[in-house]
Amino acid sequence: MDNEKELYEYAKKLCEDACEEDGVLDVFWNRIKAYPGILREFDYYREHNDFLCELKAEGITVADILVWQIDRFKAAIDEGKFALKYNGPHMVLAAFYTMADVIDDPSGYVSRFRSETGSDYEGKSACVDKIR
Repeated sequence: MDNEKELYEYAKKLCEDACEEDGVLDVFWNRIKAYPGILREFDYYREHNDFLCELKAEGITVADILVWQIDRFKAAIDEGKFALKYNGPHMVLAAFYTMADVIDDPSGYVSRFRSETGSDYEGKSACVDKIR
């Protein structure tokens, strides 16, 4: 990809905006740069602040992942994890990172997408570990 340096700088800015810890940028970048399709989607997002949604794994797009993660973040907020509440850049980074995981193991994620929601309901399992 011709503009890899620009994409890296954009990822760096998102990490800074998300107040990510040292090292997160390198972990994120090393993960997504191995997937040309994810880089294309990430570049489109950088340019348009929107999702291209051409790349699909078992029908799952980056936008689907973001919606699923927001749903899970809502559940975390319900459980008292308030630091996630206003961190849009973190959610965007997590969606692109997770897309690589979905490509590597689509069947595992299809199952999770169908069974996990952020809605509260009887018998729901927590999406994050609760502090005892």
